[in-house]
Amino acid sequence: MNAWRALCIEGEDKEMHLKEAVESLEKIEQELIKGKCKFFGGESIGYLDVALGVISYWLPVWEEIGSMTIVDPIQFPATAGWMENFRNHPVVKDKLPPRDKMVVYFQWRSKEIGAKMASVTKS
Repeated sequence: MNAWRALCIEGEDKEMHLKEAVESLEKIEQELIKGKCKFFGGESIGYLDVALGVISYWLPVWEEIGSMTIVDPIQFPATAGWMENFRNHPVVKDKLPPRDKMVVYFQWRSKEIGAKMASVTKS
């Protein structure tokens, strides 16, 4: 959720949430490195891959909209590889919503939530 918050807000709070998102990703990276496999459960998609699968598709969209980088492929090569493998797996690939629609939706949603968050912090 820190990545989502970083998308919706600006300033110091954005930087704090970005830092926390990267720290969370470090834990995911270590698990993938430890397993030395294509997916968390081995060579095929498992429960944990499905549970974390949202980051493989949504996170790059959030990074683009928020002009931020969380999954640096140099810093997180195992995670970047897993994201690519997951998104392009035949079971997943044909089920994902169109990226252009995701961009439009998250642009709208992040502005709406960001405005609400800003009004709460001002009061």
